[in-house]
Amino acid sequence: MHYEGIEYAVRASPGLDQWTLLIYFPHKGCDETATVIKFTGSREAAAGVARRRIDNWLKRQQEKAHRDERVAKENN
Repeated sequence: MHYEGIEYAVRASPGLDQWTLLIYFPHKGCDETATVIKFTGSREAAAGVARRRIDNWLKRQQEKAHRDERVAKENN
């Protein structure tokens, strides 16, 4: 599945309502290793957690870009 341009998967794990979330954040590394998160609950809730993680990551990336831009302007 894709959300905001980032690929993620919700896979069933052994046990009742056990899920493994795989999120493939860009720029993590050349081998494109997924971030792995274990989750207990409904599949819909697991997908929601994955999307929230992606939202939080995107927000941090945006804040970092603004901070880097501000520092570059201050150094010129």
